[in-house]
Amino acid sequence: MRRFEEIALIAGLSWRNVWRNSRRSLLTFLTITAGCTLILFMRSLQNGGYEQMIEDSIAPVTGHIQIHEKGYRKNLTLEYAFENDSTMIERIRKLSGVKEVSPRIYTGGLIISGNSSAGSEIYAVDPVLEKKITTLHNYILPGGRYLEAGDRLSIVLGNKLAENIGAKIEDTVSVLSQGFDGSIAADSFVVRGIFRSPNIGYNRGLALIPLVQGNETFSMHNFVSAYVIHADETSSVEKLEGEIKLITGEELEVMTWDRIMPEILQFIAMDRVSSHIFVFILYIIVAFGVLNTIQMSVFERIREMGIMLSIGTSPGRIFSMIITESFIISVIGITVGLLCGWALSFYFTIYPMDFSEYQAEMEIYGMSTLVYYARIRSYDFIVTASIILFLSLTFTAFPAMRAAKLNPVRAIRHL
Repeated sequence: MRRFEEIALIAGLSWRNVWRNSRRSLLTFLTITAGCTLILFMRSLQNGGYEQMIEDSIAPVTGHIQIHEKGYRKNLTLEYAFENDSTMIERIRKLSGVKEVSPRIYTGGLIISGNSSAGSEIYAVDPVLEKKITTLHNYILPGGRYLEAGDRLSIVLGNKLAENIGAKIEDTVSVLSQGFDGSIAADSFVVRGIFRSPNIGYNRGLALIPLVQGNETFSMHNFVSAYVIHADETSSVEKLEGEIKLITGEELEVMTWDRIMPEILQFIAMDRVSSHIFVFILYIIVAFGVLNTIQMSVFERIREMGIMLSIGTSPGRIFSMIITESFIISVIGITVGLLCGWALSFYFTIYPMDFSEYQAEMEIYGMSTLVYYARIRSYDFIVTASIILFLSLTFTAFPAMRAAKLNPVRAIRHL
C-alpha cells in the first residue's frame, strides 16, 4: 500500500511539473507527434509501394511460381524445354491455393516491320489460361485486343516496342528467331493488340503469340519452356513451392517469383537502408526534443530539488520523478502521433496517390508505378512507439542522474 502511495505521489508531482511550463510541454508534444506521424506515414507508403512494385512485376506476366527444366534460368534458350505433360498440370492445378497453371514457350528474336526491327522477348501463351493468371490483357490500348482462343498468326506487342518499329494495329510484322531443333524460325503475324503495362521492361521488349502457333513456328513438338502458376495469395507461395516439388520430382526446377526476379528484393533492401537512415534521424530529433525540455525543466528547478533533498527526499525519488515526467510527455505525444499516423495512412489506403496523368513523364525516368497507396502494419506502430519511448527515457536518464546527484546546499543557493 505504501509503495502504491509513493508511486501515486511521484506520478502526481510529475504530472504537475509537466504543465508548469505548458507552452514548452506542448511544443514537445507536437515534436513527438509530428515525428511519430511522419515515420508511420512514410512506413505505410513504403509498404504499399513495395507491394505494388511486386504486384506490378508478378501480375502482368511473371506469375508467382514457374517450373523449368534444370539449367534453363542460366541459359534461357529453347534447348532447355521439357515435354508438356497435361497430367502434371492437372495435379498442380488441384493443389489448394493454386489459381491456375499455364504452359509457355519462351524465346527471343527480331520483330520486323517494314524497314525497322527490334530485339524482343517472345512468349507463346495460351490466351484463355493467361487471362486467369496474369493481367496483361487489362492493359491493351483502345482499338486493339488481346489474343483469343483460335488465334494463330496473331501477335500482341508492348507499346514502346510497337513504337520503335512503327507497327500499328492490323499491321503485319515478321518474327525471326531460332527453332527448338536449331533451325531458323520465321513467320508473319498480324498485330492484334498493343499493351502498356505498369512494367516498362515489358512495354519495351515483349511480344505475345498463341501457344499453338509457337509450337509450330519454333518446331517445339509439344515441348514448352515453363509452367507458370498463379497462387491465390502471395503469402502461400512458399508452401506451394514445396508441394509442387513433390509433383515435379528432381527432373524439373521450381522457382518462386523472388528467385526469378531477385532485383526487386535487392531494390527493396537498398531502399529500406536509405529510409532507415532518415527514420533514425527523426528518432534522434524527437529524443533530443524531449531531452531539451527535461533539461530546461531540471535547470529551472535546481533550488526546488535542493530543498527536496535537504528535507529527506531520496535521490532515487528525484530520479524517478524526472523519468516519469519524460514518460508522461512521451506517452501523450506517441499516442496522438499513432492516431494521426493511422488516420493519415488509412486515408491513403482508401484514396491512393494517383500519378497516371504524369505517366509519360514518369516513364522517361524509368518509374512504372503510377498509383501509390499506403499499407498499414501493426508491427510498424509497435516498433515506432517502442523506439521513441526507449530513446526518450534513455536520453532523459542523463539529466535525471545529474539532478539525483545534486549537492543540497549548493542547489539551494542556486539562483
